[in-house]
Amino acid sequence: MVLFEQSPYDLEGNLIVPRHGIRIALLVAALAAAVFCWYLTLENQRWLHNHPSTGASGVPDPQWLILLWITLPLVPFIASEALLSLRNEEWIAAGAGMAAALVAGSAVYGILEVLSLIFMSLSPDPYLKQQLLVFVVFAACCVWVAIAAGRIAAKVRSGAFVVAGVITLVSMIGAQRMLRRTEIQLDQEHEVRKSQAVRELFQPVVEAQHVLTSLAGCLILNESVHPETGYPRALDPEPPDWRCERKFAAKAVKEYSIIYSALMASGNGRVSDFQLVATPLGTPVRGRYPLMVDSRGIVFSALWESPEHARAATSEARQSEIWQLQRSIQQYMDEKHLTVAPLQLNAEMVGKEYGSEVPRIQDDGITLEIQHYVFHYQRPRPGQPSQFAISVQCQSYGQDCLRSYFLDYGGILHATGEPRAATSRDPPAMDCEGSDTKCAGVDWPVL
Repeated sequence: MVLFEQSPYDLEGNLIVPRHGIRIALLVAALAAAVFCWYLTLENQRWLHNHPSTGASGVPDPQWLILLWITLPLVPFIASEALLSLRNEEWIAAGAGMAAALVAGSAVYGILEVLSLIFMSLSPDPYLKQQLLVFVVFAACCVWVAIAAGRIAAKVRSGAFVVAGVITLVSMIGAQRMLRRTEIQLDQEHEVRKSQAVRELFQPVVEAQHVLTSLAGCLILNESVHPETGYPRALDPEPPDWRCERKFAAKAVKEYSIIYSALMASGNGRVSDFQLVATPLGTPVRGRYPLMVDSRGIVFSALWESPEHARAATSEARQSEIWQLQRSIQQYMDEKHLTVAPLQLNAEMVGKEYGSEVPRIQDDGITLEIQHYVFHYQRPRPGQPSQFAISVQCQSYGQDCLRSYFLDYGGILHATGEPRAATSRDPPAMDCEGSDTKCAGVDWPVL
């Protein structure tokens, strides 16, 4: 009996190559990848449900961008499956090259995702075991696809394998980078729109605060120059000697009404204080809350969710950076083991850890500046070599600030709302001037 060896070619002269294994492995790998992504989605939804205050990391991707991300691996998958189903060995080699490039790129991405799940997760992942199992299936399929693609390339010996693989890999990398750039651009545009929306939301209250600061600054300045006259009884109509740049108007700010109230001193009928109140029209909501300022020069606010609690709207003590300058000097003394406070300051003593602006040192090492304030460092006194004092005075009075501060040698912060430097004879600053805490002892007007 004569045994005939089966021909490696079909009746049309095409080389017969094994294709069922690679096509089935590609399909199973695609299903495993889809299941893996599904578990990732479930975990993200669970995280957002358990941590609602964290929100999303960026703007949610639009549907068209999500479809493009799905299409990115789907196109070479469908193309490789189609080419592998043909009978021409050149097209089969090209399909094998596409399949090899697809699983190589997907495997790298899958490994990075698994490492992220294991080592970088912020909380225990309830789907970790399922994801690891799916990844093992996915990895096994990728290995089988790579082996089968290599066999096809060795049997066909066609340059189409390498060309198709390189084109696929380069195209996927380029498309992924393009989609990433698109996501970043969308996030940036979203942040710009969100910032614009926040500015528009808070524009009325910012303008109301500016009006109150300007009017209060002018009233306090006039009273300090002419203390015998006191404050005016009314601003509508304006007093004959009104010199303020900003005219008083009850409807000077959009969505707000402004009221001036004179507070009479007991006995002599003289106006000893005032209240300027900006009340939002309608019910107070986020971005629309009442404001009030008096002769202390502190702009108080009542938040819309708790209108009975007055807070300092500007927190000028914190904005002046006086406490941070004190901490920086004291830290320098501690690090250098100094028992005597410095006679003048330098850049190393001032430091750089400031919330808004690092003070700029003048030539004498005693005077420092930031945008709206000027500091004066006061050297240690006889008998107190380790102690120093700091004065910070508002320079843009009635525009960007109203309060000046003096941190005395004992660490007590004094403050004044008058257009001058604060001294140790001024009353202590309110605790709420440097924080968001409730201001104690504030006679909030009936709104």
